[in-house]
Amino acid sequence: MAEQQYNRWLILIAAIVTNLCIGTLYAWSVFALPLGKLFGWSAAAIGLAFTINHGLSPVAMIGGGAIQDRLGARGNILVGGLMFTIGFFLTGFVDKVGMLYITYSTLAGIGGGVVYAGTLGNTVKFFPDKRGLAAGLVAAGYGCGAMLFAPIASALIIKYGVMATFKILGASFFVVLLITINIIKKAPAGYKPAGWEPKPELDAPKLNIPDVMWYKMLQDKTWWVILVMLLCGALSGLMITAFASPIGQLMFKLSPMDAAFFVSLVAISNALGRVGFGALSDKIGRSNTIMIMYVVSALSMFNLSVTTSVAGFAVSGIGIGAVFGGFMGCMPPIISERYGLKNFGVNYGITFIGFSLAAIFGPMTAANVRMATGSYEKAFYIALVINVIGLICAFIFRALDKSEKAKKAQAQAGLTQ
Repeated sequence: MAEQQYNRWLILIAAIVTNLCIGTLYAWSVFALPLGKLFGWSAAAIGLAFTINHGLSPVAMIGGGAIQDRLGARGNILVGGLMFTIGFFLTGFVDKVGMLYITYSTLAGIGGGVVYAGTLGNTVKFFPDKRGLAAGLVAAGYGCGAMLFAPIASALIIKYGVMATFKILGASFFVVLLITINIIKKAPAGYKPAGWEPKPELDAPKLNIPDVMWYKMLQDKTWWVILVMLLCGALSGLMITAFASPIGQLMFKLSPMDAAFFVSLVAISNALGRVGFGALSDKIGRSNTIMIMYVVSALSMFNLSVTTSVAGFAVSGIGIGAVFGGFMGCMPPIISERYGLKNFGVNYGITFIGFSLAAIFGPMTAANVRMATGSYEKAFYIALVINVIGLICAFIFRALDKSEKAKKAQAQAGLTQ
């Protein structure tokens, strides 16, 4: 296919803008306090809305992947976008916490995941030469949504109230998604950008990958290693993302406003890590990049457990945030390069179970340690050990990957003789 028929960079930008909108789901803390004050709901009841959202991530990703694999990216974004925008808009009418779980947690949450599965899976297919970079940029859009729209939502809440803000944002996102859906095109099978040819020793294997169905993927022992790598890699990031503010206030005596700055610092690092580590993996390989990320995360956790300075807290937050983002940028290419692009949506959605487990156990571990000891310090050591386990899995993954490639090379050599 000639690149003139598809402006892949414009499609990439449209995918990023789309993900900025659905990334507002991560700005939940902006809405939580005003909702609690308005209806008298407890913090636990309101917090459950966000927990349900995370718990449904695999459902959203698998469902979105199935829609994307069958209807293409535009059908995927249409279905998910309608769910997301309608759910967000209807949240402006709730008056019971159970309704909140339906509109925001379930409808908007699943819709956002469906859209993300489509934008990610489709965009990666347009960049066989830069899969890590493309996946990182699309994922960064999702990660930056909260950073961009949190202050906008805060200003709207102050002026119009929290319920009106849900309606305003829901309607606005609907308009934006209508625009982007008309820019995004379905990637054709075997797409190659004009003027680019794969290097036989590096890129050709990526273009000759059998399309593996999800149940066959589950029979691959290497996939289970990948799942554990994602779980270990995401756990530290989710632990710090969930408790960056209280960690700063409790351990480093920061004011709430100063602690909020560190929340933004982790979010920015998250977004940059998705792009930076994703691009690095294109250059030095996925397994090598993942090993580097585990080392950075482990050192950051160790530093966080021993440092007493605000600067040390900042350094650790940057490292952990960047690595967390890096896993979101590196995992999609790994799945597409091992199991093909045809069934990528469902395959990556199932792999995303590792992220959901990390979303449950990471924050839960930190909270339980804080309740038991009065500090988060021991939770950091637990996360450090988990990073070491992840690093061991990365070595196993590299060994298995090299062995499989060697067997394929021998088989191909035998066929040509």
